[in-house]
Parts: sequence; C-alpha cells; structure tokens
Amino acid sequence: MKSIQTRNQTYRNIAARIPAKRKRIYEIITSYTAGITAQQISDRYNIPINQITGRITELKDMCFIKEAHMSFNNVTSNYCTSYKAVTDNEEFIEITNKKYVQLVDKRSSLITDHFNNNSNHTNDFIKKELLKIERKIKQLGETQKLAS
Repeated sequence: MKSIQTRNQTYRNIAARIPAKRKRIYEIITSYTAGITAQQISDRYNIPINQITGRITELKDMCFIKEAHMSFNNVTSNYCTSYKAVTDNEEFIEITNKKYVQLVDKRSSLITDHFNNNSNHTNDFIKKELLKIERKIKQLGETQKLAS
C-alpha cells in the first residue's frame, strides 16, 4: 500500500509543475472523476471555450488527461468528448510510451514519403509535420523525465 501512495504522490508532484493556464484546466478536470467536456468547463467556470480547447489539446499531448466518453450536448445537438485526468503514475507512463511509439511511427512514415520524391508542396508539409512531431517527442521525453 505504501508503494502505491508513493507512486501516486510522485505523479501529483509532476502534475504540480504544469504551467498556470494548463494547470487551472487540469485541476478542473481532476475534480470531475467521471469526466467533463470543454463546453461544461466553459459553462460552469465562465471561461471562454477558446481558452479551454487549446489547454485540453496541450494536456492530452502531455498525457496528463485522456478521453473518457462521449456526451450529448443539448445546446448544440452534438456529441462532445468528455475528459478525465490521468492520476496514476503507471497509467501515465503507459500512455506516454504508447504516444511516443505513435509519434515515432508517424515520423518514420513521413520521412519515407519525403524520400519518395513527392512534390515541393508535399515536401514542405512533411518538413513542417516532422518539426511538430520532433517537438512533441521532446516534450514527452521531458515529461517522462519528471516521472523518473
């Protein structure tokens, strides 16, 4: 039991280092164990939706939150994704490892396409995507170092 408490405390210490804007959204999501949508956060906390969706994307990229389920929004008549906080260090490591593999596979595919002599437009797009992937891989690595 002590090891589980230590592991989870380590994870909470990592989450405490999230930049302020992200941290506010993360703390809100953490308080809803069943999950909450971006629209619900906006409605309940009077935060403009455009200040929430970007933070959610960043938190997902950092593997601090995950998709929980789909909820029907009666106002827009659309389904919305509900998000939950990742609160366990083992789950966090599992998710970051999975994301890392996906990014490396995507990078490899783009490099292969690049060397197959696509058009200049496609090559420019591939270069930009490769830079984005490299930043995300670096960010994941930095986030995982915090967990060690």
